Amino acid sequence: MAGTRMEFRVDDREALEMLERQAQPPGSDIMNRIGEYLQASTQDRFTTQTAPDGTPWQPLKARYAKRKKYNPDKILTLRGYLRSGIRHQVTGDTSVEVGANLAYAAIHQLGGTIDMPARQATVRYRSVAGRTLFASRKHKRATERQVSIGKHQVVMPARPYLGISEADYKEIREIILHWVIARN
Repeated sequence: MAGTRMEFRVDDREALEMLERQAQPPGSDIMNRIGEYLQASTQDRFTTQTAPDGTPWQPLKARYAKRKKYNPDKILTLRGYLRSGIRHQVTGDTSVEVGANLAYAAIHQLGGTIDMPARQATVRYRSVAGRTLFASRKHKRATERQVSIGKHQVVMPARPYLGISEADYKEIREIILHWVIARN
C-alpha cells in the first residue's frame, strides 16, 4: 500500500470486564447498605413523628395522653419497643425488607379497629386526699372490686412509619452511585 498508514488497536478488555461486572446482580453487600440506611431512616421517623410522605402522625387522644405514664409526648412510643424492633433483612441479590415483627406493628402502620370482648376484672383502688386512684398490689390499704367491662371496639388511626420518602430515594441513589464507582 502506497502512502502513509495508521493502525489503531483498541484494547477493550478492561471496558468489557467493567460492563460484565455491571451486568451482574448487585449482591448482598449493596442491599445490606441500603437496608441499614432504611432501618435508620425508619427509626428517625419516631423522632420527627411523621409518615414517609411528610405528613405528621395523628396526635394521641387527650384521654390516653393524660394517663400515659412513659413518654407522654411521643406518639407510637411507650417504652420504645416498636422503634427498637425495626430491622432489615436482605432477601435476595436485588431486594431488602425493612419492618418489625411485633404483634402490634401492623395496626399502628395501617390503622384499624380492634374488637375487645366482654370480660370480668378485679380493680384495686385507694383514696388519697378525697380522690379515688387506681392502686397496685403493693398498696396494703387498697380496696378491691369486681367489675364487668362490656364488649367494645378500639379504633386505631393509621400512623405509617414504614415506607420510602423522597429523601430516602435520593440517599439510595447516592448509595448505589458510590457502590458503582467503587466497583470500577
